[in-house]
Amino acid sequence: MSARSLSDMFDGEEGGSAWVVTFADMMTLILVFFILLYTLADFEDKAYKALVESVQVVDGEGSQVSVIDFATRQGRNPEPLKAVEDLLGMNPTSVPTTSAKPALVSEMDSMIEHSDIADSVDLSFDGDRIILQIDGRYLFASGQVELKDRARYIFANLGQMFRDHADYRIAIRGHTDDRNIQTSRFPSNWELSAVRATTVLRFFIEQGIDPLRMTATGYADYLPLVGNDNVENRARNRGVEFVLEKEKDN
Repeated sequence: MSARSLSDMFDGEEGGSAWVVTFADMMTLILVFFILLYTLADFEDKAYKALVESVQVVDGEGSQVSVIDFATRQGRNPEPLKAVEDLLGMNPTSVPTTSAKPALVSEMDSMIEHSDIADSVDLSFDGDRIILQIDGRYLFASGQVELKDRARYIFANLGQMFRDHADYRIAIRGHTDDRNIQTSRFPSNWELSAVRATTVLRFFIEQGIDPLRMTATGYADYLPLVGNDNVENRARNRGVEFVLEKEKDN
């Protein structure tokens, strides 16, 4: 059967060939729709709206209006569709994300603010990992492991916070200055720093902190806060560092 006779057959049926026009319009609209989606893939919201607003449609009253106005009249929100990557959280965002400050950090901040040890403390956090460094001016005398009275006061305040936040593990790190020590009790700074860390751990056990939450490690003079070039700096380096991390759920 020829193309001519096929057309004549459809023309002879009820409705003629009007369906061809409707079908062609529908296919054209679908093609335009997908071309528009492809074109807008890399557009920002404002560019999207500007482009779409330039597309005119005929409303029910026979007037030409922008597709944005037409959609608004119909009670629709003509916002651009989000890319799949955005919906799945796969696209990097240009807006920096900030970690919420843990409650324990806020309490430590308050303690530091209402005391005179601000210049002797370094507090930082990354998510649920908190690092508190206290230099040794208030903690230990040179070559000694006994806590000064001021250290006991500071650690007593910390102990209350540690009890209130029992979901944190506590790593206690002891440090020394660079003066070598060689005694029957402490053959080197390694033993001295380890005993300092253990002394602090024992203090917190006496404060009611679960021993299973804590560890004590000595780092000798290998991680100084400042250069060991004067008496004051050496005193600062005889410090204690707390690394707190939340317990992982099994």
